[in-house]
Amino acid sequence: MNQATIGRWLRRIMFSILFTIFILLFVVLPIGGSFLVTNSRFRFPERGPKNPEALGLSVTPVEFTTSDGIRLRGWWTPGDPGMPVIIFVHGMNRSRLELLERAAESNRRGYGVVLFDLRNHGESEKAYTTLGIHESLDICAAQQLVNERAPGRPQLLWGVSMGASSAILAAKRCPGRFAAVVSDSSFLSFRETIGHHLQLFFHLPAFPFSNLIIAIAEFRAGFDADDGDVEAAVGEIETPILFIAGGADRRMPPALAERLRNASHSPLSELLVVPGARHGEAFATDHGKYLDAVYRFLEKVRKNTPGVWTFR
Repeated sequence: MNQATIGRWLRRIMFSILFTIFILLFVVLPIGGSFLVTNSRFRFPERGPKNPEALGLSVTPVEFTTSDGIRLRGWWTPGDPGMPVIIFVHGMNRSRLELLERAAESNRRGYGVVLFDLRNHGESEKAYTTLGIHESLDICAAQQLVNERAPGRPQLLWGVSMGASSAILAAKRCPGRFAAVVSDSSFLSFRETIGHHLQLFFHLPAFPFSNLIIAIAEFRAGFDADDGDVEAAVGEIETPILFIAGGADRRMPPALAERLRNASHSPLSELLVVPGARHGEAFATDHGKYLDAVYRFLEKVRKNTPGVWTFR
């Protein structure tokens, strides 16, 4: 084989390698990434108790439907009629069980409780996952459930990770006002979190890869990624928010929670950083510190917002 032939074969091999890399980076990765965001049915194994009764929490199974027709399933317990109702919102690839212990503790303190599975999670109906954009409709539907079962009682939101982001977006989107939000490990926005996770796990720049993933996800699932701007939503509402972050969280580091706290216009909003806690694990890392901060915050809101924390 002469040098000219060898050269042609080397050029063909190089072209094939470059073409394969191009296809992987600009076709397979964006399409696969969009499916991973919107269609994943993977579930992390839930830690802790899986039975409400084992924690002394007596619940009634409930089903309710969102404004876009997604059937959701969950649990309801009324608590003390003189106390608010807390709607708990779990994270991505989780279920209502993620917040079961927190719900049981809240109910022991008299709060009414709604625990439910977001769309495309747990026992609720399959749908696209949109990192809070459509999930905020799930919270609006849970809010309506509370309006029907406990009319006139103040409502609170308590979410983790995607659930925290969904809760903040719902506080802007849902028609009734929420008295307060507990936001544990929220991200800044749909766009920012896709770019950040690409860099964190795949060491790829946000541009152009996250842009391609987002564009494909928007087209497939029928949403606008800009509607998932959590930081902007914080700046548009007056709701008091307790932002919680794990000191060792690489996915949603404390700097993000501090940035969200700075965007809040409510003088009652606070920031809690739990040292050593990884993403979404602040409660597991230090139960006492976590719960003390939450209930102290809610009591402060009650004392300082009588017009919101009012039973009608």
